[in-house]
Amino acid sequence: TQGFSAEQTANFIFSLKRPLFGVVERAWQDEPKAYAGELWAVSELLDSLGMHTVNTFQHSREQVIARQQEELLELSTPVVKLWEGVLALPMIGTLDSARTQVVMESLLQRIAETGAGIAIIDITGVPTVDTLVAQHLLKTATAIRLMGADCIISGIRPQIAQTIVHLGVDLQGITTKGNMADALALALRRSGQSIVRA
Repeated sequence: TQGFSAEQTANFIFSLKRPLFGVVERAWQDEPKAYAGELWAVSELLDSLGMHTVNTFQHSREQVIARQQEELLELSTPVVKLWEGVLALPMIGTLDSARTQVVMESLLQRIAETGAGIAIIDITGVPTVDTLVAQHLLKTATAIRLMGADCIISGIRPQIAQTIVHLGVDLQGITTKGNMADALALALRRSGQSIVRA
């Protein structure tokens, strides 16, 4: 079972006020000043306990949400083995710093695990490329080269090419292709492999 909700737990804690107030009243009924002080102390204790319950519940929910966001981030950037020695990272959606960091880490990890010599980053599904996204792509490509692999960026549409030129981003030294098929064909040629029709 999942246990009680925060509301159920808080309601239970606050329901203790009446019986505890009765105990305090019986114990301190002959001393009104002490009775008021004890009543206040019990009330503060139960209020604090109720707030602690709600805060704990909220904190655990926030941790679950953060963990789910991390998992979604990892799932949204799968590194796929296309061919022996060739990995691809098809990217879909908006790129930001957090996502780009996960992308770079997962791609570099897979290159290290598989010993792949070529990595294709496909940005066909990325709606826009701004200066920040272009810089992230450059950093990722540089990191891939530092690992001893080649990097090909595919999915460079005409409007993205114009944006990159307009922004003054230098992609010199990075191979780019218009689509994933061209990038895969180049990767196979570079690795000395070919696909033959039967």
